[in-house]
Amino acid sequence: MPIISEETIKLLNNHLNEEHYSANLYFNMAGWCSKQGLKGCAAFLNNHSAEEHTHLEKLNEFIKKVDGQPIMGAMKEPEHSFSSAEEVFEKIVKHEQYITSLIKKLVEKAMDDKDYITLKFLDWFVNEQLEEENLFNDIMDKIKILGDLKGRNLYEFDKFMDNLDKEEHNKN
Repeated sequence: MPIISEETIKLLNNHLNEEHYSANLYFNMAGWCSKQGLKGCAAFLNNHSAEEHTHLEKLNEFIKKVDGQPIMGAMKEPEHSFSSAEEVFEKIVKHEQYITSLIKKLVEKAMDDKDYITLKFLDWFVNEQLEEENLFNDIMDKIKILGDLKGRNLYEFDKFMDNLDKEEHNKN
């Protein structure tokens, strides 16, 4: 019998699937960027895809630890075609806000159930989402500063993303 409620395990499994979707979405976005010649953006998003996969693994291990069963469900195909680099990052900001809303629901459920085990586990995800939203909001600020991402501005943005990828990679 699981240590936490079946309803919480169901929500955790849902989140596990959302993290899988996120990893695949960022993978597709990286592929699109690569095809556009945006190697810095592609490298950043490939690494971010791998990071999202580690989130999935954290959930997988936790669900097993509380004697639940991790379940990977069917997944809708993530987008893979975009009109611009700006659109890619706008969609990421919206997606990360959506992920934050799911984590808030998980935290609320754990609080309602006085489920301190899950609450403690989710603390890492809360902090991670704060980092994610700040990171992508900062990227959007850079896009606004550069203005229209065409020509030299697009080149400068891709160079910025390449440097950001190297900073993020060295940080982890």
